[in-house]
Parts: sequence; structure tokens; C-alpha cells
Amino acid sequence: MAFTVEDFQDLVRILGDHPEWQGQLRRLVLPDQLVELPELVRDLAEAQHRTEQAIQALAEAQRRTEEQIAAFAQRVDRLEQAVEGLAEAQRHTEQQVRELAEAQRRTEQQVQTLTQHFERFIERFDRLTDDVGMLKEITLEWQYRDRAPAYFGSPKFRRVRALSREQLDRLLAEGVERGELTWEEQHDIVEADLVVKGRLPDRTEAYLVVEVSWGVGASDVHRAIRRADRLRKVRGFERVFPAVAGRWIGPEAREIATHSGVVQVIDEAMTWPEGNSKEGE
Repeated sequence: MAFTVEDFQDLVRILGDHPEWQGQLRRLVLPDQLVELPELVRDLAEAQHRTEQAIQALAEAQRRTEEQIAAFAQRVDRLEQAVEGLAEAQRHTEQQVRELAEAQRRTEQQVQTLTQHFERFIERFDRLTDDVGMLKEITLEWQYRDRAPAYFGSPKFRRVRALSREQLDRLLAEGVERGELTWEEQHDIVEADLVVKGRLPDRTEAYLVVEVSWGVGASDVHRAIRRADRLRKVRGFERVFPAVAGRWIGPEAREIATHSGVVQVIDEAMTWPEGNSKEGE
């Protein structure tokens, strides 16, 4: 089909009827740059759209970042407040620790003072106990000496009397002069609590070397035996019996006394060893 173009209006009408020719015409009429311009504009618009989207995303990220920074700032504020609270609590704690340390120091001083008072009390109590014990021993010894016939007299031991220390010392001094005793042995015998003189059933004179103690122990028994052995060396003291006297006697002391032939006067009850007529010979 042939088309004739007589004027510009015919061209416009023909291009309107055939829009597919418009592109070819533009390529023929317009430079390449102008032909590609719409596509470039579309690309630019698309790029602009993407840029706007990126800017929006960036703005949203910025907003979230700012929100996170604000939240972090709030947490930092709270943390600072908590740290300040902890610091204040620490100051209070340190103050309380100082107060407790001071209270502890005062308490230790008070305890030390009380301990010193208690130690002095214990010392005084111990001295008092020792004094009371010594007083009891002295009183008991005086009772046995003053009432020797009542405590030591029995059918096996009659006409009892206690020798004074002066009498005993005089008799022992004579033994020392005769060479029967050393001075140390004499002094040891004189230290005996009591020496009692009496007669055995065969009318021979005999002596008891008595150790007096409120509670008789093994050491009392051994002392009585040792001093009786030494006294027996003196002329005129051939019949000598070790003896112990007190309110009670321990099991060990009782066993030693029984097996060693020691006379026992315990709580006013007198016990002679078996075969006493031969003891001390």
C-alpha cells in the first residue's frame, strides 16, 4: 500500500494510524542520544526510586539506631544510678565495718579485761583452795595428834600417846650422834606428820610413823614406809610401823598399804596389817 504525504498533517495522521512507525521515524529524525533519552529517563527514574527506597531504609535504620542509642543511653543512666547506689551502699558498708571493727576492738578489750579478772579470781580461788586444803590438813593432823589414843588405840596397840616434835628431834639427834642416821634422814623423819608411841599385846614398845592427809594417796603411803624404815635404824625404835590416816584412801594407795604392812586409820576406822606382831622387826 502506497502512502503519499502532501503536508505535515498527512504525516501526523499517518503516524497516528501506524504508531509502530513512530519509533523508526524518531530514529531517523532524532539523534541517537535523544532516541535513548526516554529509556535513560526511565532508568534514571528507576534509580531515583531505588535511591529513595535506600534513603528511606537508611532513614529507618537511622531511626532504629537513634532509638537503640536512646535506649542504651537510658540503660547507661540506670547503670550509673546503680553504680552510684552501689558506691553509696559500699560507703555505708565500710562505715558499718569500721563500726563493727571498733565494737570488736572494744569487745576484745572487755574480754581481755574479764579474762584478767577471771585469771586473778582463779588464782585467788586456787590460793583459797590451797589454804582451805592446808587448813583441813592442819586441822586433821591436830585432831589426830590431840586425840591419838582415840584414833590409834586398839587391842593391838595400847597406852597410845603422840610424841612431840621436840621429843622426836631429841631422840633422833642421839641417833645421829651414834652414827645411826644422817642429818638428812633425821630431818626427813621429823617432817612426818605424827609419830605415835604405844605397846603391842606382848607389852613391847612400838611406834607408828603416820602420814596424815584428807585423802590418802600412794605418795603418802610411800613416805610413811620410807620414814618408818629410817626410824627403825635408831636404837630404841626397833618396832616401827608405817601408818596413814585420813578421811578416805584411794584404791592404789589402799593396795600398796595392804601389801606393804601399813597401818590404816581411815574415817576413824583402824586396820592393822596381818601378822603385825612380826611387822617392824
